[in-house]
Amino acid sequence: MKKSLLLCCLLLTARSVWAGETEIIQTPSLVAASSTPDPTWNFELTTSVTSSARIMKAGSFGSQASAEYELQAYKDIKLFKNYFLQLGFDLERFDFSRSNNFFPYAMTSLAGELTFAYWDGDDFYPVLRFEPGLYYTRSHITKNSFDVPIRFTPGLKLSDNIYVIGGFSFDVYSNPIVFPVAGINWKINDQWNLRAVFPRPRFSYLPNKKWEFFVQGDLDGDSFRNGPTNDHRTNNAVLQYYYYRAGIGLNYEPVKGFEIEAVAGWDFKQEYDYIRAGPIYDVKGAPYVWLDLKWTVF
Repeated sequence: MKKSLLLCCLLLTARSVWAGETEIIQTPSLVAASSTPDPTWNFELTTSVTSSARIMKAGSFGSQASAEYELQAYKDIKLFKNYFLQLGFDLERFDFSRSNNFFPYAMTSLAGELTFAYWDGDDFYPVLRFEPGLYYTRSHITKNSFDVPIRFTPGLKLSDNIYVIGGFSFDVYSNPIVFPVAGINWKINDQWNLRAVFPRPRFSYLPNKKWEFFVQGDLDGDSFRNGPTNDHRTNNAVLQYYYYRAGIGLNYEPVKGFEIEAVAGWDFKQEYDYIRAGPIYDVKGAPYVWLDLKWTVF
């Protein structure tokens, strides 16, 4: 699993920034930076549904469908120039149609968000992020459920339209604990853009400022502390869950600060990995749909 995830991460990037002593390097906006006042609050609601598919090596378990829900909210606090501290929370939950001692019916994370980010007039680009919180399965919350994933992704400007990043993610509940991150962002022209943005790299066509059509990957997941079970391999173990999927989608911004995004595609693989406690279980491919709503308050 990690080999395939490493190949994906080599394409990952976020349009990040790096401040030196005499120069600020920033990523390009797809349109000219807005003169709108700095944002104060950001809200995002995401949901996706993946249809039923069988878990390999567990054929007697039957087919399993899944749904994902995520709610994020951030307060923006200006530090200096265009740099902000973002304070907020992230609530995410995966629900599954079947469960047993090995496969939980739900995985939940309730985390705070502490992010040092750059604002270019249209979007925030994170440089350093901390996500302290509770990461647990079912409804079992224990002292071992607490974790603090960290992500560091400074950027470097190579030309007006090409940017690269190099950094890492750090999580004691992941395997490996430290994982390298590198990638590239290329604004080809005013209509075409390649953004290998983790966790959703995409290739976009923008006919105007309101519409965006794209092909998107979705390489996401997390690690959770499992609750007590009757199986010694999974009892209070760390469960690492990931999915690999891709689809076609659109983004519509009817007014400044509000966006609607929808994607339909194919979930190539879901993966259950009880780190150092048992075998890795993959799920067969299945179709999925994804909807995202973003609202920025100025």
